[in-house]
Amino acid sequence: MIHRLVASAAGGLTANTFLLVLFPVVTIPLLFYETTYSMARIWYINETFAHGFLVFPVSVWLLYSNRACLTSLAVHSDPKKIILALPVLLGWIVGIAASIDVVQQVCMITAILLAVYAFVGNQVFRAVLFPLLLLYFAVPVGQSLISPLMQFTANFTIRMVEVSGIPVYQDGLSFVLPSGSWSVVEECSGVRYLIASLFLGTIYAYLFYASIGKRIIFILISLVLPVFANGLRAFGIVMIGHHTGMEHAVGTDHLLYGWLFFGVMIFTLFYVGSFWRDE
Repeated sequence: MIHRLVASAAGGLTANTFLLVLFPVVTIPLLFYETTYSMARIWYINETFAHGFLVFPVSVWLLYSNRACLTSLAVHSDPKKIILALPVLLGWIVGIAASIDVVQQVCMITAILLAVYAFVGNQVFRAVLFPLLLLYFAVPVGQSLISPLMQFTANFTIRMVEVSGIPVYQDGLSFVLPSGSWSVVEECSGVRYLIASLFLGTIYAYLFYASIGKRIIFILISLVLPVFANGLRAFGIVMIGHHTGMEHAVGTDHLLYGWLFFGVMIFTLFYVGSFWRDE
């Protein structure tokens, strides 16, 4: 079946070129079903990585929307190049032996990219590389950022409270104002906002910028902005709680204000970014 697709794509049929690209994207996660399940399980139980459910559909949609551009590109299929995936397969086996899920998951995504490269060759692979790289967002990584982001959020919030003239006493990740006590917990780290912003910002950069330089700059802004925005979010919540006698911005309100603030931040980022968009 693969050889028939290769032959058809080499004849210049765009639909079959798209199928050649799609084939590894669909079949490899099925072949490595245990690894795929380990990712999906984390997407389900950890809200920080819930965006993982969107990664493969979004990647396929971007590939499909780009199919017309493949018409003028030559397919140079060489199934022998699949041998490049052997070190990746070895890494996947090591990941299983060592019970390191993230190693298995990264190896599986890398195997998809190498298989596409073997099926379509350099020209087509470069044209579809960005949507394929997006698949790495499916790997649930970022937990190691929680602790430093919590510390940054606590320090940033306390400095802002001090600037506002309100006395504050800090004890690690906890601090006390005259109106009450606060503590920066895991949910306050902002790692979910950071990952979501980076994911959405990467898609936006691909869709609206043709220049590699613009794409990189916008993605970097999408990475840095939510860190400081989360600090402002935490400061705003503390101020609302302080000035309302701790009646608002606590409990459910805390989470609601957080996501509302994130929505405003993303809208502002995209709106400002639209002034430099390419046709």
